[in-house]
Amino acid sequence: MNKVLMALALTSCLSGSALFAADKSSSEAAERVHRTMLMKDMRSMLDAMEQIQRGGLYSSTEDMKLGVKKLQGTLKTLESEEIKFILPKDQVYAYKFAQKTASMLRLYSDDMIASIEAGHMDEALDDYSQLLKQCTSCHMRIRNW
Repeated sequence: MNKVLMALALTSCLSGSALFAADKSSSEAAERVHRTMLMKDMRSMLDAMEQIQRGGLYSSTEDMKLGVKKLQGTLKTLESEEIKFILPKDQVYAYKFAQKTASMLRLYSDDMIASIEAGHMDEALDDYSQLLKQCTSCHMRIRNW
């Protein structure tokens, strides 16, 4: 009888450990997937900024607008809870800072579109400069450059 109870107790402990390990493993896998997707969005942001700059240097308002649309398409990542997967865990303010940066990026990119459509390229390029400052500020504070 004791052997049966011991066997049941041992089986119970082992299966509980296996379930815990499987659960931990699946949450780590989910975090890797989120991180990969978020890093892809960050690369898209870089591509968008390059497209805006290229459009400005070559006087292509259409390229600038396409770059702004691409940038704005990735802002949902910064505005979401998922951004927490790539933010440093030891920096309490990182999430709020990312949210603030996203709102400023949206503000400056909306203003850039309005400036381009009004034919004020000097203002549009100033908006680009502000967008770049937001990117740099976030990377300096959160990534500890």
